Amino acid sequence: MIIAVASPTGAGKTHWIHQQITQTNKPVGYFSPQTDSVPIDAIYLQSEYPQLKLYRAGEEAALNNTITYLEIPWYLDLAGIEPLLQTFNSHRVAIIPDDTDSTELKTWADEIIPGDCITKPTTALQIHRGVLTGEILDFDSLATFWLELTQGAYGKVVRAKGIFDLVDGQIYYGDFRFGKSELEFKPLNLPRWLNGKPDRKSGFEIVGSNLDQAEIAQTVRDCCVPESAINYYQQQVKESLATELEVV
Repeated sequence: MIIAVASPTGAGKTHWIHQQITQTNKPVGYFSPQTDSVPIDAIYLQSEYPQLKLYRAGEEAALNNTITYLEIPWYLDLAGIEPLLQTFNSHRVAIIPDDTDSTELKTWADEIIPGDCITKPTTALQIHRGVLTGEILDFDSLATFWLELTQGAYGKVVRAKGIFDLVDGQIYYGDFRFGKSELEFKPLNLPRWLNGKPDRKSGFEIVGSNLDQAEIAQTVRDCCVPESAINYYQQQVKESLATELEVV
């Protein structure tokens, strides 16, 4: 069974999938097309549910082995995903905010779920992704950038999310939706990485209008710890953690 989930950006696809996984004890899989380079939602979900099976492009034939949630990015054409859905036993779920009239989604869906209200864009949306695999970021610099980003310093942002390896060895998840008061930024339940450059996926995705992509990319690069300093910071963290264990 494939449960395909679609919605406008920021309406709550990943949150709904998270809720569904919580309510089952059966083997569950997850697949989101065209997100392999920056699999933010996949890593977030697997940090919450280590038993979750993640699928990548080219592994579609294996989807029959589990109940698989197929999260369809908002920018993908629904018609383009239809051949895959017709190959399997599938159920289509559309998450649509009450204040949004989406005829295409309503026609496509087998089931409609009320979604989070979103800010309707007045201009065409852009999407900007950045791959940060192997990079370690300074927390204070990242927090400053994230605040500037969400307050409009680089264009109007309606959605931003990312996973970032930081100098304390933890990998953090950032999540922002325009109009929401909470600014979620928290460490994921994954092992610390304290031995050189991280060999795990990280990066960010920003959706908005009039985005200054070059400035965003440069500012994020400025948040990265120089490779020559990584060992020093990791050693500091190791010593701090060792001291804490001795105290306990």
